[in-house]
Amino acid sequence: MKKLIFALLIFLAPVICVGCGLAIFDNATRKFDSAVGYKIAEKMGDTIDTIVSGGDDVYGDEKGVTIRVLTPTPTDDPFFVPTATPFIIATPTPLSDEPAGKTVDEWVYATEAANVRSGWSTEYLISGALTEHDCVHRVAILSNGWSKISYNGNYAYVYGEYLTTEKPRRVGTTHLDVMEYTLDAARSGEDVYVLDVKNIMQKPELINGPEITCLAIVLKYLGYDKVNKVALAEEFLKTAKPGEATPFEAYIGDPKTSVNSYGCYASVIVEAANAWFKDKNIQKKCLEVSGATMDELLKYVKSGVPVICWTTVSLSPTTYGDSWDINGQNYTWRNNEHCVVITGYNNTRGTIIVCDPLKGLVEYDKADFFVRYKEQYSNACIITNKIQQ
Repeated sequence: MKKLIFALLIFLAPVICVGCGLAIFDNATRKFDSAVGYKIAEKMGDTIDTIVSGGDDVYGDEKGVTIRVLTPTPTDDPFFVPTATPFIIATPTPLSDEPAGKTVDEWVYATEAANVRSGWSTEYLISGALTEHDCVHRVAILSNGWSKISYNGNYAYVYGEYLTTEKPRRVGTTHLDVMEYTLDAARSGEDVYVLDVKNIMQKPELINGPEITCLAIVLKYLGYDKVNKVALAEEFLKTAKPGEATPFEAYIGDPKTSVNSYGCYASVIVEAANAWFKDKNIQKKCLEVSGATMDELLKYVKSGVPVICWTTVSLSPTTYGDSWDINGQNYTWRNNEHCVVITGYNNTRGTIIVCDPLKGLVEYDKADFFVRYKEQYSNACIITNKIQQ
């Protein structure tokens, strides 16, 4: 009987994917869209304990029906938990004795994790790292097998065997990934809550634009399917050159390039979002919730509101970078700044689940994430119908 139940759940996974809005788990309880919920419950037969009608979520939409699985079956962890990759900030290396090669102009993808170095051999310092499927701009292929790439405003080098011009078949996450994760967690009896938010990758169009990409992710979750991350950046994101403003006032640089491009914080994205709502005559509002505790942010998620949140790339430590004198005061950039969308959590594992524009759907340790969140000024924002006083 257990084998039959398991096979039936696997069979239903594609069905679940169709028309399913909000994915909610409470131990072995799953909330489905009403259009498919009763059909799924009927097919699952004696594996169902209870069926309960839903109510309204924070946006006023019908939640559907809740289905409680009768006998959860433990399964292996289907999810990869990434860890931070340590690196050394290296001084750019003179290019005078660079090996011969051919000049190219192409986007390439990392086939696996690889070090980025300041020169064209392993004798040079590590200046960063690529994770699988990371996209970078290659400018030359050297005769010794190394590739020259644009990286953080400078040239850097990666061994060519780790790079390919073939775009990965699976970049980011899919609707099915969310369903598989939450179904497996529910059968294991874990305390999980996940919003069905689809990820958008920032590259290759927005090399350094996770913040505006996260806004596009949330807008698409709200049903605005025609929203475009590049259009958002070009038409609604306020930008400034380094030294002209702080990242709380404008995006510093250009999110489409890594040259002299840094980033921005919540107040800038709030301004961009509200300008987009005004332009489209949409009665929603983006609110800054910076300074909130992690538990407070997760309460928004549990009410159906994904949170745009600032952290660091792969939870790597924040370091201090370039400084500028702005209006008589000195401002120092905090390196490794990054932005993600919090879409869920797993209290059993002590993790949070995010859409990461560089990686896809990712699970991070909650305590470690909160440390990086605080290092990046505890910045966060949400979109809601409710106008708070």
